[in-house]
Amino acid sequence: MSTRREFLKTLAATFLSTVGAPILLEGCAGGLVNYHTQVKGGVLIVPKREAISLNEPNGLLVLHAPGLNGPIVLRNVEKKETVALSIICTHRGCEVRPMPRSFKCPCHGSEYDIHGNVIAGPARLALKRFPVEETPEALIIKVS
Repeated sequence: MSTRREFLKTLAATFLSTVGAPILLEGCAGGLVNYHTQVKGGVLIVPKREAISLNEPNGLLVLHAPGLNGPIVLRNVEKKETVALSIICTHRGCEVRPMPRSFKCPCHGSEYDIHGNVIAGPARLALKRFPVEETPEALIIKVS
């Protein structure tokens, strides 16, 4: 026979593994495609073969490079344009999380649209946006 404490632990573990985990994980940035590169001549170059995730509408690719203030996310906006944004919140510097139709800051609740514009504070400034040039072979993001 188990104690009340053991029963509650078992009940909590069962709940989290069957019902609670999907609720807790909803909106997580898990599964994002990451690409590590270097800043050369003030630009990041992403070969298109490394950016397959951008072929999907609203597809995302997170870029990491030494010397940047933080990661940059590339987002395919409705197959019309590729947007490059810093994912550093302009309120207090936390990393925002890409959501299906926005970016949300887990620290203080700021929310940005898919172009990086503020839609809910406390942030007042848009996410930093970087120009993107597309060539047949690569995406070139100007970072300085």
